Amino acid sequence: MEKTVTNTETLLLVDDGVPQATILIAPNPTSVTHLAAKELQYCIWQITGVTLPISNQLTETTGIPIYLGDLARTVLGVEKTSQRNIGEIESLVYDIYFLPGAIILYGQDTKVSTGVEIDYSIATDQQQLDSDKLQIPGMFDQQGTLWAVYDFLERFCGVRFYGPKAISVVFSRCPTLEIIPENIQRRPAIPHISGSLTWDWPLMKGQFGSPSNDAIRLYERRMRLGGIPWQTNHTLHSYPERFPKSRYPQFYGGEGFEKLCYSSDALARQVAQDAQDYFEGAEALGLGLPQSSSYYPVVPEDAAQYCQCIRCLQSLEPHQNDVSRSKNGVNLFNDGRASHLWFKFVNKVAKLLAKTHPDKFISTLAYENYFWYPEGIQLEANIAIAPCLAVRNHWHLDYRQNELEQYALWAAESRPLFLWNYYCFPEEAAVIQQWQCFPGFMAHYLEQIIKGYARDDVKGVFLCGIGEQVDFYITIKLYNDPLQSVDDLLDEFFSLYFGPASEPMQTFYTLIEQIYSTPQNWDQDGGFHQTEVMAWGRLGTQERMKQLEQLIEKAEKLAIEQKFSERVRYWKEGIWNYMREGRRNYLCGES
Repeated sequence: MEKTVTNTETLLLVDDGVPQATILIAPNPTSVTHLAAKELQYCIWQITGVTLPISNQLTETTGIPIYLGDLARTVLGVEKTSQRNIGEIESLVYDIYFLPGAIILYGQDTKVSTGVEIDYSIATDQQQLDSDKLQIPGMFDQQGTLWAVYDFLERFCGVRFYGPKAISVVFSRCPTLEIIPENIQRRPAIPHISGSLTWDWPLMKGQFGSPSNDAIRLYERRMRLGGIPWQTNHTLHSYPERFPKSRYPQFYGGEGFEKLCYSSDALARQVAQDAQDYFEGAEALGLGLPQSSSYYPVVPEDAAQYCQCIRCLQSLEPHQNDVSRSKNGVNLFNDGRASHLWFKFVNKVAKLLAKTHPDKFISTLAYENYFWYPEGIQLEANIAIAPCLAVRNHWHLDYRQNELEQYALWAAESRPLFLWNYYCFPEEAAVIQQWQCFPGFMAHYLEQIIKGYARDDVKGVFLCGIGEQVDFYITIKLYNDPLQSVDDLLDEFFSLYFGPASEPMQTFYTLIEQIYSTPQNWDQDGGFHQTEVMAWGRLGTQERMKQLEQLIEKAEKLAIEQKFSERVRYWKEGIWNYMREGRRNYLCGES
């Protein structure tokens, strides 16, 4: 959602190197407001060379006041939303508001941070300065004022956060900063983003120039990760230890059956009790769930193997052939062999929870052998579902069809819909098996599916891995605002980031994207994961590698200015050298 009102009066924040504004915060600011003020001050300094003062004294205002957080609410006379009953989505709304001669940036903010402490001077590559430690908001802390500041910096000041290091942030440098007001009230289109964030994998680490942990934590805030608190991952793997069969035989299938029995009413009651306890404030043992969530995760262990008692087999055996296969008969991932067993169990848990907490949800995945929609079962309304999609493997057309057909069935239901997206592919296999993959650039396909998520009212996405620099950035920006054009985002990125080297670098990206995203380049009768043979026998061929090498060499010659040459160097080392080593190792292994 987004509301905008345009004003005509311009506001001058810096005039030819002279400050014309003051950042105003409350005397005891929250960690959200503290970081918001620091980021606003830092970015304006990077743009203009001028450090705007930060003050908590209204009488010390010089020039245009920029009110942040609770102080902004006081100035506007806005009722504090923490005192009202607002929904989880509404709590993410933030405002950029202009008064005659004043700027107001605010949103709903958590009072006590759950986040980590960072050294701001290290996070912003100012190691020459004294240590400047501060606590940042946790990922699922409400931080509307910080989001308002980041939106203000991007929308009105031209800042682009393309990476964690200072060299990867674009500032439109000018000694004068003038703002054309436009009132904004909005929230992200997809109100939850989180993930297992693979910052230290070779492709991302190389493109970002090995940033510090402090810089990465700050970058996560800048990219607005977080939102409504939700986390759904494998949860029941701890039950055999918590509830051993010797003491809780009712949770198992009987003599000779050692797996948890998802036909067991007693097990369903225990899981429901754990959910009820969590919603009453108890810690969810070993799960690390965010505070104040409306969702309790119930998911079997990964690579699930199920109880084979008579009751479980009655749900499993009729569906043993509910398997997705390629046209050549190769088994694909994500099928329906256990869907009926699993979702019958989840239904039991959800019914029990609804008796005590009718406004809360059991959250589960649609994954692996319980990915297919369980036809013939009416799922309870208080079940939130998260289909797991390996979208970066959708070059395999049969695999794509299987995932999207089942996703459509889940999306057609009126229930909270989340997603797992596997951005870890194709790099994960290469990391584990110690070879180099062909990069999975696919920005245009990502635009297509993300716009579909927005139409389907997806509430959140968990990124299992984060891909590469451009694809990660495009993904996050489209989650925030899917009305944007991927071509516009790409053109802007390469123009701003690489300057005079933008043309060969954008062609470098586009060529890799075309190779990776073209199904005809892949063995459609084979497996759905990239292999070393596929990477360097079919994708990264000698002719294509020669083209890519020429583009990198051209970019190096054009990128004379230090910031552009360093960014090209990161891509050369992080992408091109990585690819060249991968092909060389493959050819050596062949000989």
